[in-house]
Amino acid sequence: MESSTIIVEIPGFIRLYKNGTVERLGDESLVPPSSDLESVDLHGVASKDVVIDPQTGVYVRLYLPRLEAGDGNGRVPVLVYVHGGGFCIGSAGKSHTHRYMNKVATEAKVICVSVNYRRTPEHRLPVAYDDCFGVLQWLDRQAMSLDPWLASHADFSKVFLTGDSAGANIVHQLGIRASGRNWDRLSLQGAILVHPFFGGEEAIECDLEAGPVVEGFNKAVAAIWSISLPAGADRDHPFSNPVGPGSPALSTLVYPQMLVFVAGTDLLRDRGILYYESLKKAGKNVDLVIAEGEIHVFHLYSLESDNATLMLKRISEFVHSPNECHNPSQKDLSL
Repeated sequence: MESSTIIVEIPGFIRLYKNGTVERLGDESLVPPSSDLESVDLHGVASKDVVIDPQTGVYVRLYLPRLEAGDGNGRVPVLVYVHGGGFCIGSAGKSHTHRYMNKVATEAKVICVSVNYRRTPEHRLPVAYDDCFGVLQWLDRQAMSLDPWLASHADFSKVFLTGDSAGANIVHQLGIRASGRNWDRLSLQGAILVHPFFGGEEAIECDLEAGPVVEGFNKAVAAIWSISLPAGADRDHPFSNPVGPGSPALSTLVYPQMLVFVAGTDLLRDRGILYYESLKKAGKNVDLVIAEGEIHVFHLYSLESDNATLMLKRISEFVHSPNECHNPSQKDLSL
């Protein structure tokens, strides 16, 4: 029967059936935000959901940390976060995303804007890029004092973007789209790409490692791109390969400063390092941080680990003193 014929299956991620039905294999349950400033998480962070586009359902979850005297006169930087999940799973309302945002908001003393975008394969790229760029446009309008949390506490002259895995891919694409854009109040000061999910038709070092784990990983990655890229596109499409022959020049990225994280045992690490090296060649102001011995997005599931703590410290330093974090010594390139 057509309804039971599986045409794509990505273990642990998704099944796509011939009739178009999509079955997500992980836990799709969501956790609610706090309801008001009196109902905060253990870190002292309040959160709420704000619908950006009622027609598409795109929303953001805002996180407001408890601010003390001296915290920027009540105004703090804004950190826009884009979740990962191979473009096809994940959500701003997932428990691990919610926990991470609470910790980032309180430790880094920033207002977090966590984006919930439409996912593939129901909505192939560039829909996720469109949704997230729409959030930046919405955020620019908030500088006109529409949302009370943002109006009272956001420093719109210090807006940073971050994302992990597919979310980091989206952050890159937003930096290309925003090039030449004249914002009313928004000032994009930098980007933090964590374990970015990029691809390419030509195999590089990490793709060529032997063994069933690598073979299974490469098969899963190929399947993710097959259901995410525009129909007929290969992995050298600009949405996949930021250093490919048809991709916009990296020098056009709008971000004045960038920070790239890779994990030592992550099979995407060499794509992230290639991206960093290409940014350097393009003259971008960028640093690379390697977490040796760590797996892909380890920080989301081991929030209290030593490397996750050091990673968050580096992010906080980048947001609050970005110029001081640039040009680290070789020793500083590892957590």
